[in-house]
Amino acid sequence: MFEKICKYLSFGSIAVLALYMAAMTVLEKFSGTEAAMRWGYHSVPFIVLWAVTAVSGLAFYVMRTECRQLATSGIHLAFVFILSGALITRIDGVQGALHLRVGAGPATEFMTEDMQTEPLPFSVSLEDFDIEYYPGTYAPVDYVSKLEIKDGDNETELTAAMNRIARYRGYRFYQSGYDEDGCGSTLSVNYDPVGVPVTYTGYALLLLSMAGFFFQKDSRFRTVLKRISRQTAASVFFLCFMAAADAGAKSGLPDDRTAVSPKCLPEETADEYGRMYIYYNDRICPVQTLARDFTMKLYGKASYKGLTPEQVLTGWIFFPDSWSETMPQDIGTSAKALKKAREKQETAMLVCTGEILKIFPIRDDAGSVRWYSSVDRLPAGMEPDQWLFVRKVMSLAGESIVGKDFAEAGNIFAKIREYQEKTAEGLLPDSARIAAERLYNVIERPKTVSMVCIAAGMILFIVYCLFSGFGRRLRLAGAVLSGAVFLYLTLVMGLRWYISAHVPMSDGFEVMLLLSWHTMMLGTLIQRKFPLILPFAFLLGGFALLVASIGESDPAIAYLMPVLSSPLLSVHVMTMMISYTLLGLVMLNGVMALVKYGRSRALLTDAADISLAVLYPAVFFLVAGTFLGAVWANVSWGRYWAWDPKEVWALITILVYSFALHGRSLKAFSNPRFFHWFCVLAFLCVLVTYFGVNYFLGGLHSYS
Repeated sequence: MFEKICKYLSFGSIAVLALYMAAMTVLEKFSGTEAAMRWGYHSVPFIVLWAVTAVSGLAFYVMRTECRQLATSGIHLAFVFILSGALITRIDGVQGALHLRVGAGPATEFMTEDMQTEPLPFSVSLEDFDIEYYPGTYAPVDYVSKLEIKDGDNETELTAAMNRIARYRGYRFYQSGYDEDGCGSTLSVNYDPVGVPVTYTGYALLLLSMAGFFFQKDSRFRTVLKRISRQTAASVFFLCFMAAADAGAKSGLPDDRTAVSPKCLPEETADEYGRMYIYYNDRICPVQTLARDFTMKLYGKASYKGLTPEQVLTGWIFFPDSWSETMPQDIGTSAKALKKAREKQETAMLVCTGEILKIFPIRDDAGSVRWYSSVDRLPAGMEPDQWLFVRKVMSLAGESIVGKDFAEAGNIFAKIREYQEKTAEGLLPDSARIAAERLYNVIERPKTVSMVCIAAGMILFIVYCLFSGFGRRLRLAGAVLSGAVFLYLTLVMGLRWYISAHVPMSDGFEVMLLLSWHTMMLGTLIQRKFPLILPFAFLLGGFALLVASIGESDPAIAYLMPVLSSPLLSVHVMTMMISYTLLGLVMLNGVMALVKYGRSRALLTDAADISLAVLYPAVFFLVAGTFLGAVWANVSWGRYWAWDPKEVWALITILVYSFALHGRSLKAFSNPRFFHWFCVLAFLCVLVTYFGVNYFLGGLHSYS
């Protein structure tokens, strides 16, 4: 009787917690963070619910025979540590902010989150503050505060920077912000000497126990593998762990109704213009990159009536009257449509006036280089010849174009590039990186590939359902196509990685590419032993690519913000994408089973075994990714959990899927039809975690 009470208390409180947290994310959207914290995450009922979950769940587990299994016991005990650490942090931890100025007196107190002052047992002063930039750009790579600690007769020098914590006597100082004049710094202060170690102990125990779970005898995972045929089991096992080993623009329709094509430069001349360098999006890149982004912005694709992006850009520069008639007119009347129309007009104006065309590097007496357009206010003290060149060279090119001397215009563009290479010597990207970017700019973007993948996935899925398998030729064609898509995605991601000098997983576009790449990699490698992976891979990968293509243009390649320059972030994103990929496969397998085997309990059971064999590593990757993200947040922001909507929905997803992993305790999951429906509907949590948060709920993670 007591065991049954503990069982209902533990799983019931988990269900209530999931609903409670979901409601709080909606409340935060409409009433603000303060309301969500007051009525939700910091409220007494919420804390009591977690306590009931931990105590009743631990008691129920102890009364079960599984408590003799070391890895399973470690997983459950780890959550007790994590919750205990969170409670200690809530009760005993102190967080706040400290503002310092160079040359000002030392600070002996800081401001807490509830706007109260908290004394420090020592004094802190700011000796120096520095912003480090990527070479040749104004894009910051790091913010560095040099601190001096005075503790009685002891003086200690510390450095706080992004992803670099300054520690002293249990206090941790994080670089948070800085004053516009560069003489002041804002630090986050955290004092939690007990809560963080307890929580980290839980994280470590959890990761070790989850890894050991797959080698534990008599676990439900191993039991499922035994029920699956030897060949299929090996394939599923390979499917899950290949992902682990690997971890080591709504397009608008162009308005082509203009009867006469606008004036443009010959392709060779426009290409010469595109070979020049430009300071764009806080980095130095070929003008071709701006040309492509500009064309995508205005026309929804990387060409207009067969003209190259460079021809479109130079057309707007040298023939603005002719090109102004090509601006799409069917903009709609909604506020969103009008906003997009204004953005297009403003972008076209920046090109026509030349303000965006920062193609002239100028080196000052100190050796620093800044980039200017020909219409910018140029620095005083320039050499007269240089001043005249910057101001007049584009006019000379325009005169040559008016006289149809396009060869001379091309020579002028080449001379500008020579000037750039001489003036900004040592700061320009090397020739290999420029060649890689030019190749990346001409590669077809993912919308077409996404349509091919979705169509292939639907065809293969229908054939499999109707004929219980694929013919040899169809299977070979699917394998070749999946391999081609995988190579295409590898090329695109490799080029973005090489050009930007960071792992391509910093925004929504790159994350969707990564998800699709994972899926197609698995489909390509495993399709011989696990044929059903092919339609699933095409469907999931295709939809991911379709989402990546949404938007008026692809997100521009840019340097990472300093806070995102952390290996932990890369591992966190990679692990989360692996989990989303595997959960997507479980969902698709559930759909297939319900459609094809709806009347056969035996076949539904076989399909459920396959789903369950994938579900365990999927959920474990989700858990590992979530808590690796917490560690990264603690290193970067000074807190490992902020109850941000993305964090909350990741936790909700973990709680929801945890029900499916407790089939021995929850008898409903022994019904394969119920299990499949649950896995299909549970995937909605994944969709909300990524898309719902990004496009509706917002928060700190809405960029990813």
